Amino acid sequence: MRLFFAMAYPAGLVDLIDDLYQQGVNEAVICPGSRNAPIMLALVRHGGFRCYSIADERSAGFFGLGLALKSKKPVILCCTSGSAGLNFAPAVVEAFFQEVPLIVLTADRPAEWIGQWDGQTIYQNQLYGKHVKHFESFEAFKPHQLVQQAIHFPQGPVHMNIPIAEPFYPAKGEELPVRTSLVASQPVDQVFTWDKSLLNDIKDQKIMITVGQRPYDKVENELFEQLALKGIPVIGDATANLPAACELHHDLLLANEALWPNYQADFHLHFGKSFVSKRIKQMMRMFKPTKSYLIHPNPIERPDPFQSLTDVIQTDTVSVLKELVSKDLQANPSFKTWNPSIQPAFFEKQAWNELHIYNAIIQQISQQEVDIHVGNSLAIRYINWTEAKLHGTEVFSNRGTSGIDGSLSTAVGASQSTDKLTVALLGDVSFQYDRNALWNYYLGSNLRIIVMNNAGGAIFQILDGAKDLAELSEFMVTKQHITAENTAKDAGLTYLKAQNFNELNSILPDFFAPGAIGKLLEIFTDSTENTAALQAYMALFKH
Repeated sequence: MRLFFAMAYPAGLVDLIDDLYQQGVNEAVICPGSRNAPIMLALVRHGGFRCYSIADERSAGFFGLGLALKSKKPVILCCTSGSAGLNFAPAVVEAFFQEVPLIVLTADRPAEWIGQWDGQTIYQNQLYGKHVKHFESFEAFKPHQLVQQAIHFPQGPVHMNIPIAEPFYPAKGEELPVRTSLVASQPVDQVFTWDKSLLNDIKDQKIMITVGQRPYDKVENELFEQLALKGIPVIGDATANLPAACELHHDLLLANEALWPNYQADFHLHFGKSFVSKRIKQMMRMFKPTKSYLIHPNPIERPDPFQSLTDVIQTDTVSVLKELVSKDLQANPSFKTWNPSIQPAFFEKQAWNELHIYNAIIQQISQQEVDIHVGNSLAIRYINWTEAKLHGTEVFSNRGTSGIDGSLSTAVGASQSTDKLTVALLGDVSFQYDRNALWNYYLGSNLRIIVMNNAGGAIFQILDGAKDLAELSEFMVTKQHITAENTAKDAGLTYLKAQNFNELNSILPDFFAPGAIGKLLEIFTDSTENTAALQAYMALFKH
């Protein structure tokens, strides 16, 4: 067991922090508190970390998630004892299912004070249960374990609980102790091998490739594009970040359920993680492929969203795609059953509803050098339904758990690691739920926020079953009449608003133009008109 001296730094803490730095971790999100002051001081005074101070732990967790999504490196989250660590939980769970490396350091009371009605004390060991890849208590930690667990596939969050006794603060003139153990070794790269003979018999098969949420990857996209140009359906939502050649409008095409039998595949390969689209999952569960493989280096479990999994091919995406491209594959034209005139005809004459507005905004965004963070519920679905697409723009969305919390905080965090514009596209409920994302000092001039204000959670108005409930308005839509104006002004952002296309078209060039401070654009629409337009649009694809 580690000894705790009557000083501000528990023995071994400096070694731990330097271990993290030596292994490539250099960003930390720190939430203010007393019990975690020694961890904060060890991070800040180390000199090798870029440290952010975020008061709200829930927002801080997602801020760190955004940093890690953009940097592709582990990020430290640090908080005090008690409920503070619980407030990290939504971001930790999101990171677990998105496979994003976070290193969570929670300060705690010494063991003898747990369960003694001492202030700010809960049961913090194993706080996140199965939603972290690895947990260990500080008293028994093994050097290098945290980083290697976080970055080895499947990547994900890890948690260390650190008991800290008083005093929390160093005496005047007390220096940061020097490390006492050996310098950490670097993580070893993982090497994956797989049985290429699994693809020997696919030459004359009806092949389908599905791609779930994944980061943009230029090398992978070039290979996906080659397969698509060979006539192989490569199907993905906007969150798959695929090239334009793979655009098949599958969610709209599948609105006509009579066509589903035509799409049944002999051989199916899935890359990436989850789908937004419910229809592709329903279709494949009903018309199962003969063989279905998930391509993943080392999944946490054996996810089978299509209920047809033959096996997992445990390797990287590029090696499988290269093997596929090298083969003489039979084109599968079934997904080409598409009337290309429907969308241009519908969007030709603009009407002031969300579907047309999203289409206009996406057209503008696709011409910018930006990253976009899309909120959940209707926002992420609209960008799959519109004619305009985002193939040159990396799309992020918290689809690990698909919750509305933290979408804005994630965008703000990600904006720290790029000079490109970072656009958050959110509904009003998502924005209001995460207003504390703007309660910090890190709102850069590259931040752009678009709030679609339809006065409530309008997705429930289009859901079969929900839309006819007498309780819909009060308990599901949860109508609200708060605007984003005061929040934007409190945060020091430029506030813009639009209530028709004349206003929107005049505002958008200024909104995307460089400026000294970030900008927030609030767009007001009528929920009833939005629903009617969407229903009319979807009806066009059902025959």
